[in-house]
Amino acid sequence: MQTQGLNEKRGPSRRVKDIVAFLDRLSGFSGKAVSYLIIPMMYVLVHEVIARYFFNAPTIWAGDLALIMYGIYFMIASPFCLREGMHIRTDFLYAHWSTKAKGLADLIVYVFLYLPTHVVFLKVGWDYFFKSFQQNESIISSPWMPIIWPMKMAIPVSLALMIAQGLSETIKSYYAWRHGEFYWAAEAAHDTSKDSGVCSDFETK
Repeated sequence: MQTQGLNEKRGPSRRVKDIVAFLDRLSGFSGKAVSYLIIPMMYVLVHEVIARYFFNAPTIWAGDLALIMYGIYFMIASPFCLREGMHIRTDFLYAHWSTKAKGLADLIVYVFLYLPTHVVFLKVGWDYFFKSFQQNESIISSPWMPIIWPMKMAIPVSLALMIAQGLSETIKSYYAWRHGEFYWAAEAAHDTSKDSGVCSDFETK
């Protein structure tokens, strides 16, 4: 009997898949966009090393500028890391649980810990940034004294993106708990194997 594709056989509703796809794309876009800050960061640091050690002419701005760009990069890229499962976690118990148990544990964490704390942090982060913006705050410990609110703006932006990705992960966890499968991980593996011309185990079962 001819086998059907993954999306035809099983999976959440089209609306749920569209919501998760949108939230995941949002994290992917922001993470990949901010990754380009690596280029000016590298330039600034290399410039400082050459100016300091080859020409004995250190700058007063390179260290501060690199710090600001790295802070923005680190915070805005965090939702992408969450989407890809790159954050450090302790799996010595979790790894041995069933898919349903993992989904339930993740769901509890996202609903009762992750999302509420991030909402609080978003409010605090916004107030922190807005006060800095109103005062046009500078780094007073630096002789260059650059304005610091652009980096602080990344705090509420990153928290909003983390909440969005957290909602995506909550939906995925709920589905895993109810249906006993990590649908989106299996779908990604299915798409990869389809692109490579190899049938996945998910298709052939």
